[in-house]
Amino acid sequence: MAFVTTTFFSPVLGFKTDLNVIIPTPDSDEVLNHKDTSYFYQGVRFPVLYLLHGAYGDYSDWARLTGIERYAKKHRIVVVMPSASNSFYQDMYMGSAYDTFITKEVPQFAETYFPVSRKAEDRYLAGLSMGGYGALHLGFKNPDRYAALISLSGAVDLSAVVPDGEAALEDSPFHWESIFSDPAKIIGTEADVLWQARSAKASGIKLPPVFQSCGTEDFLHKANVKAYECFKDLELDVTYDETAGIHDWDYWDASIQRALDWIDGRRK
Repeated sequence: MAFVTTTFFSPVLGFKTDLNVIIPTPDSDEVLNHKDTSYFYQGVRFPVLYLLHGAYGDYSDWARLTGIERYAKKHRIVVVMPSASNSFYQDMYMGSAYDTFITKEVPQFAETYFPVSRKAEDRYLAGLSMGGYGALHLGFKNPDRYAALISLSGAVDLSAVVPDGEAALEDSPFHWESIFSDPAKIIGTEADVLWQARSAKASGIKLPPVFQSCGTEDFLHKANVKAYECFKDLELDVTYDETAGIHDWDYWDASIQRALDWIDGRRK
């Protein structure tokens, strides 16, 4: 495997930022044991998974806390891991444009400098917790850009996440008033993934397939079940996956493996 950490200036954000990128390349095991390495050749363009972190996290989380490098090798997929602060993957009302950064600038950068496919049918978007929300929100907003979306323990129902009332907003670790112009009125807007799904259905827009997973003991389990039932009622192509587990890296390490198996099944 090739594991690349790169720092580059983002014109969209207006400052330098970091990416971790995993690229399937021949390793010592394959060479010593005479395994097939024909998957890596001049001009190869791999499918790509853009993998989003959760709240309080950054580009390094997935690589430090899971076996994503081994899983990327097994599934022959490039994995790109950006940082987006505690932005909920929005073009913030008072802050940085992380929506534009993730959906436009990061893919353009990856497709220019790494062996990454430029085809929408080879592009996947995934994330955990805040990033699980981000994967669905950004994917529903740009349905023609992604082959499928993956939400792991996603904060998919903002009504269960954003505090109610000014005092609660002030005590929150998230600067909701900087993320949204009016945090008290985001339900029923483009920031609400349930509204996005209903709006797409009403407009006849086909949304990408979704793999949705949440642990049964997770504090977001009830919200995920609600979202799944909404997606199912709208006849969205959704696969719901749950096992015993809480909101932690043990669950995400296991569920990203199931999600990658799901991607392989769809590609076949």
